[in-house]
Amino acid sequence: MTKTFRKVIAVVLSVMLLGSVMAPAAFAAYDPSVSVNEEVSGFNKALYNVLDVVIDKLVGAINNMIPNPPSWVAKTDYVSEGVMTGTEEFLDAPADGAYWSMGYANASILTGNEMDGKHFVGGSLSVSDKTVSEIYDDLLVRTVVMSDNSGRGNVAFVVIDAYGVSSSVVRDIRASLADFCAANDIVSLNVSVLHQHSAVDTLGMNGSILKALGNAGKAKPVNGINDEYMANLYVKIEETLTKAVASMTAGTLYQGSADFSEFVTDKRDPQVLDAEFDRFRFVPENGGREIWFTTSAIHCVGAGAGPTEVTGDYPYYMEQYINENYNADFIMVLGAELGTGQDKDTLELPEDSTTVESLTAFGEALAERFNSIDNERVVAPVLNIRHAETFYTISNQILVFAGKMGLITNRVVLNGDKYQVVSEIGYMELGTEDVIVIVPGEIAAELVYGGFLSADKAWNGTEWEFGSIADMVGDKNIVVFGIMNDQIGYIIPSNDYMALLEPSNKSLELVATGNLTAAMMINDFSVLIGSVK
Repeated sequence: MTKTFRKVIAVVLSVMLLGSVMAPAAFAAYDPSVSVNEEVSGFNKALYNVLDVVIDKLVGAINNMIPNPPSWVAKTDYVSEGVMTGTEEFLDAPADGAYWSMGYANASILTGNEMDGKHFVGGSLSVSDKTVSEIYDDLLVRTVVMSDNSGRGNVAFVVIDAYGVSSSVVRDIRASLADFCAANDIVSLNVSVLHQHSAVDTLGMNGSILKALGNAGKAKPVNGINDEYMANLYVKIEETLTKAVASMTAGTLYQGSADFSEFVTDKRDPQVLDAEFDRFRFVPENGGREIWFTTSAIHCVGAGAGPTEVTGDYPYYMEQYINENYNADFIMVLGAELGTGQDKDTLELPEDSTTVESLTAFGEALAERFNSIDNERVVAPVLNIRHAETFYTISNQILVFAGKMGLITNRVVLNGDKYQVVSEIGYMELGTEDVIVIVPGEIAAELVYGGFLSADKAWNGTEWEFGSIADMVGDKNIVVFGIMNDQIGYIIPSNDYMALLEPSNKSLELVATGNLTAAMMINDFSVLIGSVK
């Protein structure tokens, strides 16, 4: 390794670690009334943009010296596998004799070996091994299977207590369960995470950067993934899917929502919070245990972004409270939570509260708010869902670098001189009033609901020109299922795509695929939704 090469590596590592150090503060309190444009002068903004170009060129140069992993093939040679298309036909009204049925199961995904020095904690980059030091509570996989009994198949959702899983893992899971899905008419199997920054790493990025560097370009990457842990995870997913299918029973599905804005902060303008959280409540006709399928747009970062202690964060304590007090099973997915954090001020907790005490109080408060929902309506038994494979250009050279190191396990293809991450999106309709957009990352809420920054407030001084998903859907209740079937990072409108080192601590761009992704994804949703309308 030449001296110049080592210097460039040092720059890359410094930027990556700076982002890691800044991550916990990214969700701290700040004054949302002050825009980034008011905090950063035009001259300084230009300087930060120039630094971005310098970093991009330096990292791009080093990327050119590192061989591509063997799995990174030309797009023309890529063979698509593992994408489930969903229901063949979309219905506008319930089929004759249609009714809801649903089944649920959960299981611990801990093996008991997590403190052996070979298991890593997700949530932040690290030069050295960030191994598990303590386990506060359990980590689970939760699975629900649902059907409208129209003869068009069953749909399954698997939600893992984890920081992230790539589409490569999702498609491996689907491949391992292909026979079971075929035998049980499962036409859509979706895998998501609750994005705890304090769970055992299943994405890869939380192993040692230095060890990964020494193994660059090899078929077997060195990263934060523990093979034993992943093998057990696959077993537990199959176990819960099997139990959920076996437990499916007829019942009624209700939708309701409540305002959770007092519990959530947003570090970035335009403050378009997805704070009206949804609950789909399934009530079995035989009087059995209810299933609460909820959403939340609050980051699971209550233990910080770089801990070595394992916790399921606030969803774990929500579940305990709902199980014990409301006799219901619990499954949750994350919504549009780009730059959101937990606001515990309402709880007035003692200053000496421990992490567990704080998370317990927060989870219980959210559970009580869900129980207070008083605007429920019956959801007609119509379940439509469709998926589409997508490709997003990686303009962030630091992510290319991390991928070549093996720290990111997403599938990548070469499209000319561009790297593209292979991903997928989805669109689902529950009944006639609720639509769900399935997003493979952490999306800015304005891309879904509208309300973009104007040119005079956006970082790049331009308007967003591509509309929102709400423009495509119309007068429907739009629900986001985020970080589902892939984790490609933050999805940010290009007009407000900030410099990596932006000083007011609002930048998330270090772990974004790039400034092209949002527009490409909006176009993909336009095509997908248009194909079923």
